[in-house]
Amino acid sequence: MRRAVIFAALALGIGAVSAVRGQSRGWDQLTPEEQWRAWQNYQRYQQLPEPKRRLLDQRFQQFRAMPPEEQQRLRQHYQEYQRFDPGQRQRFDEKYRRWKARPR
Repeated sequence: MRRAVIFAALALGIGAVSAVRGQSRGWDQLTPEEQWRAWQNYQRYQQLPEPKRRLLDQRFQQFRAMPPEEQQRLRQHYQEYQRFDPGQRQRFDEKYRRWKARPR
């Protein structure tokens, strides 16, 4: 569940650009690149169907409810994932899908 939270929230960049050391920054404190990414992410969010937006909002709230250390750990994992080459990402995604599909 936690991986789903991080990939859903951070894939759209909701937590990634606004959080530094667990603290939010205002729009004017973002770099121009961060502002551009945040704007693009917001536009993608607005285009999502309402049920997906609600799910994403719920997952983001779960992320925000985590202790700051856990949030930072998940951010670091996501940054590592972003550095994967396409082959590494594909292998990781396949492993993740198999893990997610296993009976509980």
